[in-house]
Amino acid sequence: MQHSAKWRIAFRGLAILVLVASATACGGSKATMQEIDGILHVMNPADPLRPNMNIEITEYIRIGEDDGEDDYIFPGITGFIADETGSTYLLMQQDDDVRVFNPDGVYSHRIGRQGQGPGELFQAATINFGPDGNVWVANAGAPKITIFDRAGLYLRDIRFSLIPPLMVQTTSDGFMGLYVQPRQIVPNEVFEITYQLRRFSAEGDTLNTLFSTKIQMDVSDLQLGGLQDQIPFYTIDDQDRVWQTRARTDVFEVNVWNPDGSLDRVIEKEFERIRKSEQEIEEEREMVMRLITAQAGGQLPEGVNIDFDPEPFRPATGLPYFDPRGYVWVQVTKEGTHNANEFDLFNLEGEYQRRVLLPGVNNPVWLSFSGDRLFVQEGDPEVTPQVIGYTVTFD
Repeated sequence: MQHSAKWRIAFRGLAILVLVASATACGGSKATMQEIDGILHVMNPADPLRPNMNIEITEYIRIGEDDGEDDYIFPGITGFIADETGSTYLLMQQDDDVRVFNPDGVYSHRIGRQGQGPGELFQAATINFGPDGNVWVANAGAPKITIFDRAGLYLRDIRFSLIPPLMVQTTSDGFMGLYVQPRQIVPNEVFEITYQLRRFSAEGDTLNTLFSTKIQMDVSDLQLGGLQDQIPFYTIDDQDRVWQTRARTDVFEVNVWNPDGSLDRVIEKEFERIRKSEQEIEEEREMVMRLITAQAGGQLPEGVNIDFDPEPFRPATGLPYFDPRGYVWVQVTKEGTHNANEFDLFNLEGEYQRRVLLPGVNNPVWLSFSGDRLFVQEGDPEVTPQVIGYTVTFD
């Protein structure tokens, strides 16, 4: 199928006012701050502090096609970043390389290639700009982070002894990563899984552990429903603090960790739990069972019983994202739709400012900020994989 207007550069001239002055002039209620057991708790009401705060979000570009030149067709995007000029760096899931596009959405060049040698990527998982300004790619299939300059020249690897960290994000002087460590408690029967969010130096040395939790599983009767809320999602602000959420359904909570590993504050917000529909629960159950059976080679081992009963409520929070203008965007779900394209904005003190709707995107799976620009990855599997660019203006 041919397009008269390329998907990769679809300029939108219409500005969309996402947040309007729809509340009273006096604004919303303020958060209360209380120290509990030596930790600051910021407790926000359901109503935002700045309900009349205007944000103008204008879509101006889309990168990605369902038909056309190979460089613009994305079989799967693992992650992406945007630099200070508005150029985007897209990490490809199947090709294990990085495709670079200039600020106008025009393909520029590729970085890396598939393999396990120097300058090669294997099951590339995350991409970031490192503290040195270069492109850092973490590999899930090889114990290393591979570093390139922005033109694509291979510079070096940061290597690990056995297990590579996952969900890597960089700090001002190093990086963070999630370690997942399985251990047998009873051989072939009971396993323990430890999740640790660690801080590393720029050379890969462990500095401290910010978050750690353990889960035990009986192989003969796997209960999977409560596992997802143990995995931490996080973002890093300009003070190198880590803002960490989990997919919990019982509480809206964000933990903020200092660089030394101490807990800086706990941010909470009043919310109403959103129950999943019966269809949503059944679809989730079927999807998980298909994945487990496929990973087992098409048939579960004899004597293994997997009981997956999906959580009946939706998570209160999704992924957090740091906006260099001094906000953290926390993804939320809403009643009556599966499209998680709304975000709660918090200032760096943890006060709830306003809810934001991202127009024209379904279930965004990654956000990247660059000045007044915001880039979002389309997350709907039924839609052509794309990265959407917006300009974002605060009043």
